[in-house]
Amino acid sequence: MILAAAALMMGFGPNEEKTVLVGHFLNKADVPEFVTLFDDDTEEVVASVPVKDGTFRYDVTSDKTTIMSLRFGKDGNEWRESFVPTGDTVRYEIDGLKTVAEVFSPETSLNFPTRDFAAFCKNALPRLKTDSTTTSELRDYCIRMIDEHPSDVLGYTALIHAPFANLLGDEWKALLNKMSPEIQAKPRVQAMKAWIDDFPKE
Repeated sequence: MILAAAALMMGFGPNEEKTVLVGHFLNKADVPEFVTLFDDDTEEVVASVPVKDGTFRYDVTSDKTTIMSLRFGKDGNEWRESFVPTGDTVRYEIDGLKTVAEVFSPETSLNFPTRDFAAFCKNALPRLKTDSTTTSELRDYCIRMIDEHPSDVLGYTALIHAPFANLLGDEWKALLNKMSPEIQAKPRVQAMKAWIDDFPKE
């Protein structure tokens, strides 16, 4: 009871899960004053995280339905690392103008299959126009991810990519209806629904 009250006094609820971001710059000459945390879904800045003595730490309220990113670098040399804030600890080792290590804990992190899906799409999308087998593979992948992850970012990402596999019209809407209310309410999903509603019927 006392711990719950203390948590509420500090500004977050007793059951609020946090994702911990920890970073270390190996070369002091490349240390910026801060790194920037973005919500990739809304394209909004969440926080400017100060870097002190070459290190930083920041706790993010977990949200398994979105992708966020940390933007590193200085003097116009910027790059980013994306992650899903699902209660993990994410550790970065940065050297010069690149990330030399990015470690997610625990090993069951949703970030691992999310990275696998991103790699699959990066490889598959350029081949869709010339390889019907790839279209079928992407179709099956999207349907499976939506069935298995209707309330997290894997299902959300699959829903966004489903039209690339020719899942349009009523087929896409059937997939949409499997998703959680939180996913269905996302602005990008609503925009796609409006586009599909206006899509020419055969």
